Amino acid sequence: MKSSHELSQVCEDIASVATEALAGLRDWSNLCSIFTDVFPGSYAALLSQNFARPDVGFVVSDGLEERHLHSFIHHYSYVNPWRSFWQHASNGAILVAQRDDPARRYHGSVFYEEWMKAVGDYDAAVGLRLQVHDEEVIYLPVHFPEKLSIAYELPLEKVMQSTRRSLANALQIASYFADASRSSIAKAALSSLKSRIAFVVDDRMKLFDANDQALAAFRSGFPVGCRQNVVRFADQAATVAVASTLRNGPRDLSSKHLIVAGEERWVISVNQLPSVLSNQLIRGRSQFLIQVHRIGIQLDNFGDDLLLHAYGLTPSELRLCKALAAGLMLVDAAALSQISYENARQKLKSIFRKVGVSNQADLRALFYSLS
Repeated sequence: MKSSHELSQVCEDIASVATEALAGLRDWSNLCSIFTDVFPGSYAALLSQNFARPDVGFVVSDGLEERHLHSFIHHYSYVNPWRSFWQHASNGAILVAQRDDPARRYHGSVFYEEWMKAVGDYDAAVGLRLQVHDEEVIYLPVHFPEKLSIAYELPLEKVMQSTRRSLANALQIASYFADASRSSIAKAALSSLKSRIAFVVDDRMKLFDANDQALAAFRSGFPVGCRQNVVRFADQAATVAVASTLRNGPRDLSSKHLIVAGEERWVISVNQLPSVLSNQLIRGRSQFLIQVHRIGIQLDNFGDDLLLHAYGLTPSELRLCKALAAGLMLVDAAALSQISYENARQKLKSIFRKVGVSNQADLRALFYSLS
């Protein structure tokens, strides 16, 4: 059993490492090292997990082999029987496994038989859980052999109580930095977009910032509205498509969608904004720049006669060209032109041949040079 003085020193070391790691002066793995140094025979990990996506966004450890850590991140974290505790317990909750949810309950499970046995004799654990936001949780488990429970559980629980204060303070400060960073990035992204509807949302379609054109559109509700800080398009199908894209898209998301609102056709462009706090303990929510422009406004000045006569395009090929030049994907351009996707592919090949380009980027460049 550690003395009160020794435990106090451990708590001070943890607070110091948390502060320095937040400032980028130390690595978060140093926090895990403190636990494994003070409690020999243990391993410790610090993880940030999103239970909605779901994924493990940040993880460091000490005393755990890299191969076991890798398999946990990419597979076993999703079948972890303590997952329910990490996901649903109250903010600041401390788990003492032998007392609250012992490993013997999970003998025979895939997680225990395939992962825990491979890691070694670490059936006992004490862990801390902290909430970042609705779906993101940070947890810090320290695992050790069951035979060390009597010696380790009580002092570890006391250390975790102090760690809770240190980490909560660090997370609060980090959230201030993250908010300021997101605000700066959003304003920078919107600063050059004066002539079209543009706004920034998170992956739940919650509004973060918007330009004047977007605010005017929100007030009229057309072609996009905003109620209770959640953005919705006038076309419900477009709302569903964009919301699904934000939730399930890749990290470097860039996409376009077609919106049909009344008699008008609009293009929705979605781009994920960068994060200056990448690979940190707190990821925060992703931000997305959304731009909306009406196709008719963008295409009125294209040189129809030149394209029809000089290049020999048919009227249907011209319509397809205009849709592609507006930024639509071929599947949406086909729908706008009221032709099948396969028909659109064949027409595009014909357009390339007649105009003398080999890809859609060159085709768009030609159109804009003629506008």
